[in-house]
Amino acid sequence: MKSDVQNQAMSELTKNLFAAGLTGASFGLLYASGFGVSLVLGVLIGGLFGIALGFRLTNRPPKMRYPMRLARRMGYAATFFLLASMVYSYLIDLDLTRSQALLVTLLPTLGWTALVVSIGMAIASLDELQRRIQTEAIAIGFAGTAIFVAGYALLQFAGFATINVGVVLLVMAAMWLVGKLWTLWRYR
Repeated sequence: MKSDVQNQAMSELTKNLFAAGLTGASFGLLYASGFGVSLVLGVLIGGLFGIALGFRLTNRPPKMRYPMRLARRMGYAATFFLLASMVYSYLIDLDLTRSQALLVTLLPTLGWTALVVSIGMAIASLDELQRRIQTEAIAIGFAGTAIFVAGYALLQFAGFATINVGVVLLVMAAMWLVGKLWTLWRYR
């Protein structure tokens, strides 16, 4: 009887290490291609970092814990999004027609949609307090992003350079993190 529990835990560990390693490797690939570092080195370091993170999350899960199957789903969705973005950046540089460019653009959009839906499903699986914390964090993130976008739009009217809209996603993620830390502190 004890060996079944141990095998089940080992199977869960293997799934988690695979998902985290794959996600880490895709982050490493994206980093390496973006900064001109060796792709093999980027994939290797990213994969090892992902495996280490997967081991840590399996053995000592954080307080706000998503079910591991949903956490793995988020990892796979993030991997799909990152790889789709890499394919997009490669294909968009080719001489494409307008309709081909539209189809190529749909690929990372599909990845982003998969990631957002998987995060939403994971948040929906939390208990009431954790869902409330996440909802308040998202609200704070939305407000902070709105302040950033409005403020920078006014700065552009004053002559500042325009920025890539993708930066807004980074600001949104950072504001969500700030909101989550704030609400976790508030409900401690």
